[in-house]
Amino acid sequence: MDIQTLAHDLGKSVSTLKRWKKQIEHLAEYEFEEKTIQIGRNQVQKVPDFDSEEVRCFQKMAQLIDSKGLEQTIFEVWGNARLLTLEHLQAKHNHLAQAFINYRLQANKQIDSLKKENQSLKTGLDTLTQEFKAYQENNKKKKGLFK
Repeated sequence: MDIQTLAHDLGKSVSTLKRWKKQIEHLAEYEFEEKTIQIGRNQVQKVPDFDSEEVRCFQKMAQLIDSKGLEQTIFEVWGNARLLTLEHLQAKHNHLAQAFINYRLQANKQIDSLKKENQSLKTGLDTLTQEFKAYQENNKKKKGLFK
């Protein structure tokens, strides 16, 4: 449905609906579908093409706007983009916090494993060092052609 037909059905002016549309796009961050129509030989114009759900929302707005005001009506009918964004950010924050906790636990387990492995390697190195010193001591005693 085009904006002129919608304006006639609602009993509002086209400029009022354009103002509402602009406020809806700003406050609710809703994007309307647009179609292009040719208005001249080389010129086209983009006009909103409202579907039945959007028309229903505009009708509801026309009923509520007198009692609640434009901004409050838009929030009620189309939703509050700031609240939705805030909820989305909070959910994302919670997800990232949980992922960080899991990553930290995994990193701590890996650090503990590496510490244990490092300790066992140090023990093995100490053992090899002692064996090598014992071997050198044993070789110092045997001097001669035929050992």
